[in-house]
Amino acid sequence: MSKLNHAQIISQLSKQSQQDLVYLKLVDTIESTNTDVLNQADYPIACLAEYQTAGRGRLGRQWFSPHGSGICLSVKHSYSKLNFSLTGLNIALTVTIVRVLRAFGAIDVAIKWPNDILWQAHKLAGLLLETRYISSRCDVVIGIGLNVKKTEIKSIDQAWIDLESILGHSISRNSLAAALIDQCLQTLISYPETGLAAYQQDWHRFDLSYGKMVTVKIPVADGEYKLITSKANGIDEQGALKVGKHKYVCGEVSLRL
Repeated sequence: MSKLNHAQIISQLSKQSQQDLVYLKLVDTIESTNTDVLNQADYPIACLAEYQTAGRGRLGRQWFSPHGSGICLSVKHSYSKLNFSLTGLNIALTVTIVRVLRAFGAIDVAIKWPNDILWQAHKLAGLLLETRYISSRCDVVIGIGLNVKKTEIKSIDQAWIDLESILGHSISRNSLAAALIDQCLQTLISYPETGLAAYQQDWHRFDLSYGKMVTVKIPVADGEYKLITSKANGIDEQGALKVGKHKYVCGEVSLRL
């Protein structure tokens, strides 16, 4: 698989994103792309790595991706005020990624709330949203981990898949990276004006849990959890998961298939 190429990625961004993006950082090995961009003063910026030594996933998990086998991408934007729900932004960005993947031909890719991207119950990609408050602004970073070419990983304890296996052919990581940067950056910039409404219809199409029985694992104390099992009824206008008569903005969902 060919290496990521800075010039090729920049050339495939839309003119708007070329104007908006302060810079794109491309590295071979890094501890974490999210940590790197969080520590930078500029925004909007993006960072891509061939390999992360300490990539992070949701709920404190580690994201494993062998060298040069996927997309390890972080994009940072900043807001002077947060007049919207970060849960909703998380949902909007996940929908954005699925739109990109479907445009590349992965039409059966779907979402397990809030941001696990699956294909036939196999994990394809995930998103980690982190924030940092600095003076009067809030920096928001999204980290995207996406499997592009399958490589044996013995340390992963869940079923997973890669994009090339889904498509049945090779794919340009440079084109894919450019599309993800382009679309996610524009979602970050426009979200304060559009809100979640612009993404809810697609969320409903992509939602794996709607109308199904699910179990939600809710953290209640250090190392302790409460399990709620009921029917999932989509999301509200802030991105919270509706399960039975209740709504949840955090937790881990298991589908009862």
